[in-house]
Amino acid sequence: MNPPPKTVRQPWWSADFCSPKDFVRHGLLILLAFGVVHFLGLREFTSFLNGTTGDLNVNPDNATLLGVVYVGFYLAAILLAPICFIAAALLALWERHQASRST
Repeated sequence: MNPPPKTVRQPWWSADFCSPKDFVRHGLLILLAFGVVHFLGLREFTSFLNGTTGDLNVNPDNATLLGVVYVGFYLAAILLAPICFIAAALLALWERHQASRST
């Protein structure tokens, strides 16, 4: 008698491309990345926008780069993360609607 086949469990973070779980995962990763750069204190380097440096002990070019990184993650957290969450909700509703129509 053969033993039953083992089921392969996928990791909890794996998701199909463009599925609701994938959109939520990407939204959370964006927010996590923004939280990390905010926690690291890169917000003070956004002063390059008005022509000053955030820290006199840091090379102005590096301070500008850190400021651009922070602004990029900030904009991603403000613009892209909500879009990912809205897309996940709409896609989940659509899939539920399609499933109810097929039965």
